[in-house]
Formats: sequence, structure tokens, C-alpha cells
Amino acid sequence: ARRDIFRVGSGHNLNQALLGSTIIMACQFAHLGPSWIWTKCDDCTTILFTFELLVRIFEKGFLFFTEDDKNWNFFDVLVVAMSLFSMIMAQQAAAASNGVGGGGGGSANSSAAMNKMKVLRTLRLLRLLRLFRVFKGVEEVNRFVELLLNSVRMVFLALIIGIAGAAITVTVVIAFGAGAKAWLRDHSLPSLPKID
Repeated sequence: ARRDIFRVGSGHNLNQALLGSTIIMACQFAHLGPSWIWTKCDDCTTILFTFELLVRIFEKGFLFFTEDDKNWNFFDVLVVAMSLFSMIMAQQAAAASNGVGGGGGGSANSSAAMNKMKVLRTLRLLRLLRLFRVFKGVEEVNRFVELLLNSVRMVFLALIIGIAGAAITVTVVIAFGAGAKAWLRDHSLPSLPKID
């Protein structure tokens, strides 16, 4: 009974939501009508996709991470996370641009806002990855998503290993420096012989 209640992410409804999201992004790109309308609609679809993902995670429980569709589930988590991050950054950039006119340093704030906007444009393009969900049944798309996710995993793993290696190196250097400093408090280095 629980599964019937939470059947929000069924294929037909999800495809309609994906189509609506794509139309909204196309209208934003084409600058049709006031941009704030499309921004609010895009934020609404991001919230709906987030809600749908949370319901699926609640519905499936641990199976969400272990079933045959686990790659698609991880892909959905990745795309929704990028969408949420993009939405939050857009709101922060809008708040920063509204506060630019106040005091000194306006050009620095303007430059930072422009850099955020460049990142936002890139993230908005990455949200088009939602469309791959429509073609879930196509084997080539499944292979592409699997390859993409394996690449993301490898980059993430390499990043974690690199950070762990750097942390160990810094810890050893600091420990060696602290040990040497403590030893020098009680001892002194022998003086060098004088050469005449």
C-alpha cells in the first residue's frame, strides 16, 4: 500500500515534468517574456524534482542505492544537486547585485557577481542532463550515463585520495617541526668547528 501512495516518480509524470522543465529552460534562453517568470518557474520545477527525488528515496529506502537502476538514481541525485546549487547561487547573485549600489567597492562586487553568473550559466547547461532520463530505455544512453557516473566517481575518488595524501603530508611536516622545536627547547645543536 505504501508503494502506491508514493508512486510520484512514475515514468509518464516524470517525462511530462522533464518536458515542462525543458520548455522553461528554452524560454529562458530565448528571452521570451519577463525573465523573472521563467526563473520562478524554473525554481518551482527544481523544487518539484527535489521533492520527487526525496519521495523516491523514502519509498525505496536502501534499495534506492542497490537496485538495478542505482546508476540512474545517482544520476538523478547529481542533477538535482546541481539544480539546487544553481538555484541557490542565482538567489545569492541576485541579492549581491541588489546590494552593489550601496557603498565603496562596487566594481569588486560587480566582478564577483559576474563570475557567479558565468558559473550559473554553466550549471544551467548541465541541468539539460535531466533529458537523459527520458531516454532511459535506450542502451547507448544507459552506457553513456554509466560512463559519466564512473568518471565522476573516479574524479571524486582521486580528489579524496589527493586530499588525504596532502593532509597526511601536512600532518607529518607539522609533527616533525613541532618535535624538532620541542627537542631544541631542552637541547642545543653542536657548534660548528672554527676553520682558521
